[in-house]
Amino acid sequence: MKGRGDDLRRQIAKGDQKAFAEFYYGYQDRVAKHAFRIVKDREQTKEIVQDVFVRLWQKHHVFVDIADLEAYVFMVTKNSCLTAIRTRIREKGKLEAWKEEHPEVHNVPHEHMNTIYALLDRAIDELPPQQRKVYLLSRHNRKKYAEIADDLGISRETVKKYLQLANQSIQTYMKRHKDVVISLFFFFFS
Repeated sequence: MKGRGDDLRRQIAKGDQKAFAEFYYGYQDRVAKHAFRIVKDREQTKEIVQDVFVRLWQKHHVFVDIADLEAYVFMVTKNSCLTAIRTRIREKGKLEAWKEEHPEVHNVPHEHMNTIYALLDRAIDELPPQQRKVYLLSRHNRKKYAEIADDLGISRETVKKYLQLANQSIQTYMKRHKDVVISLFFFFFS
């Protein structure tokens, strides 16, 4: 790949997907190793690798201007890792604050929580495809409305409406499947 670096960069800058695929396969393992050294988590590393290459493709037009492509790739990887670490710290802080506000949650047995999570997963699976995509991008990927709208090619207002509908559907699903565990869920989390 080194011998054809300039040619590959020019092809990628022009939007050549095959050239980008060659670039991807040449760098994915090194990006993953670099990311893992920083975040020390395999699942998060997979997400970071995906994020890095999505970002690189979104900015493929600047490849022709990059003097040291390898340094650029590792800088993007490092920035993605730092963003992931900051997000993890922020989420952990929110969780700890929430736990302090809801000390009764510590009394919910672990097996009940697993059942609740399984029901929640089924409720999400039953959403219409576009609502499910929007919901997962918002709740799991922590994307903002504008980012989701750009990713899916829909308006920000449509994103907002899909999230409202998805939340209503999930709540309805959970209410339809009330049993002892769900009753505990609403008792502890209301």
